[in-house]
Amino acid sequence: MTETGYFLTGLGICSFVVLSIIVVIHRRFSVMMVDLCEGEDRARFWSLAVEAWFFLYSVSSALSWRPEGTSDRQLFLAGVNQVKDGLNGTSNAIIMFSVALIVFVVIRKFKGSEKDILRRSNA
Repeated sequence: MTETGYFLTGLGICSFVVLSIIVVIHRRFSVMMVDLCEGEDRARFWSLAVEAWFFLYSVSSALSWRPEGTSDRQLFLAGVNQVKDGLNGTSNAIIMFSVALIVFVVIRKFKGSEKDILRRSNA
């Protein structure tokens, strides 16, 4: 197989795995987003945006690999590293989203309690 063949194979495997992960988490993720966004249309938009971000971040991590090497073994191991980089990108994207989600929930809870305090003091 050529360098380009290994590169495209690694990219294809990475894309397939990332899309499989997105398909598995989509249903539960959509339900969670409906609860957070307080509306199905906004939740659908943000679910799609975040899932696209997961995919694009993962693929961009896999694209950082450049084919190099002369033997099939070197190219195969480099392709394995490409898939590893893509999966690391997926886990990084999920971690970044989780941190942002936690911050959003904490801020939202704080603002809610702030409104309750103001409402109680005015009553």
